[in-house]
Amino acid sequence: MSGNVRPLSVIIGVNGIGMGHSVRQSVIAQYLRDRGHEVRVVTNGAARVEYFRDLGFATWDGWMPTLLARSDRIHTSDAVRANARQAPIGLAKHLRLRRIVRETGIPDAFITDYEPNTPRLAYHFNRPLISVDQQSKYRHLDLPTVGRYARTADEQRLRCFAPRVDRSFICSYVPLEANDRRLEFIAPVIPDSVRSTPVSTEPLATAYFSRYFDHGPEDSVRTLTTVFRQYVPDRALRIYVQPTEFGQLRQYGDGKIEIRTFDRESFIQDMARSEAVFSNAGFNLISEAFVLGKPVHLIPLPTYDQHWCAKVVAEAELGTSAPRIDGGAVLDFLNRSRELRANVVRHRDQHLRADPRERIASYLEGLPTAGSPTVAASRR
Repeated sequence: MSGNVRPLSVIIGVNGIGMGHSVRQSVIAQYLRDRGHEVRVVTNGAARVEYFRDLGFATWDGWMPTLLARSDRIHTSDAVRANARQAPIGLAKHLRLRRIVRETGIPDAFITDYEPNTPRLAYHFNRPLISVDQQSKYRHLDLPTVGRYARTADEQRLRCFAPRVDRSFICSYVPLEANDRRLEFIAPVIPDSVRSTPVSTEPLATAYFSRYFDHGPEDSVRTLTTVFRQYVPDRALRIYVQPTEFGQLRQYGDGKIEIRTFDRESFIQDMARSEAVFSNAGFNLISEAFVLGKPVHLIPLPTYDQHWCAKVVAEAELGTSAPRIDGGAVLDFLNRSRELRANVVRHRDQHLRADPRERIASYLEGLPTAGSPTVAASRR
């Protein structure tokens, strides 16, 4: 931070589902802190609160309502039924957050990542709201349906969480464009620890499959291990699973096929050594694989976000996708891995080298101070 930039106070709101949002926002939070700014965090769930507190950030637990889609739409009646019991607890949590923010210091700006807490705080305290996420493209761009999936529910969820934002930084691993001057597309936010991981290409494939409600990793693990055992015995396969899945899935490991409990550092190191990666179509995992120069074979979970991610990866020839693990598709992917890896490296060098943290920090540091006439007039 240059000498003429005053230290800022920023509160970052983080979606507490999965680790992708937390990893991205922790990278931004640490970068801002290193530039001399104060950063506090609002997330949801004890594990995510602990994650940020372990990094040294004042962190509070907020409420995340359940907004599940039916036939690609979020229906009001479903939302009411899903949240009726928890809504009073959620309101109490939010009022407590207001009190804590007022007592510990109203920040200069709020950042939101696909969650409803910081937008309401920003509106209440009349402060700028900046979104940094990858989902906002579904709100601002008229993206097509993918198979039977449409972006409608994602757009509804975003508008419910944050009806308005002052600026939107949208992370994307493929080039996107929009005419709205309030939008800015940036490369994915990737930890330095990933970017600096030594990369090699060994006869190894790394895999990770998530659970999404009743869509679990069992079928993918069972079929993928069978394909490797029968058709590619010369390659090692290392599959990472969550601790709760390990007892059930460890039976599929044998010889060059290993089933391991997920550990992020080990997973990144193995991915950096691999010739190919198998996974669901989560944005963060794909982004990290591309930064490491690795092609991906994707099995999207039943959401528009995952199907859109898988579609653009296949169209850009940075990997392949299939509805489920299938022997023919797996072998085709492995046979093309050298070609796809070369495509990924070219794409990375052209589109993913820039560090987006500097752009985000510069924007925040260029905001008028909270009490200035410019801000007071613009936010009336």
